Amino acid sequence: MAGSINYLAPVDNASGKIFGKKQKFTAVTRNWGKRPRGCSATGQRDLKNKPYTEKELMHRAKFKAVAAATRSRMADPSQAAADMMAFKAQTKYKTLYHYVFRQEWNEYEG
Repeated sequence: MAGSINYLAPVDNASGKIFGKKQKFTAVTRNWGKRPRGCSATGQRDLKNKPYTEKELMHRAKFKAVAAATRSRMADPSQAAADMMAFKAQTKYKTLYHYVFRQEWNEYEG
């Protein structure tokens, strides 16, 4: 006998350390490119050679502020009814959170 053949089930979505301690692996479903079901490796950013820029830090701070404002706005019962009616009247955003987030984002920009 020449050897054994082990069959593996196809992986659509998986993430984490599945190849041991050294390599992180993520299998992603893609609708573009040559491989419809491809794989991508993940890693950590080298902060010594490539630190965060001022633009990245400003964008993170903006996102954090807008996300907090969105959560507080959605928890406020006085604005919830108006936001729900405005959300149902539009068709661009698929979720209420996305709709309110975009409203807060535009308001943050001024």
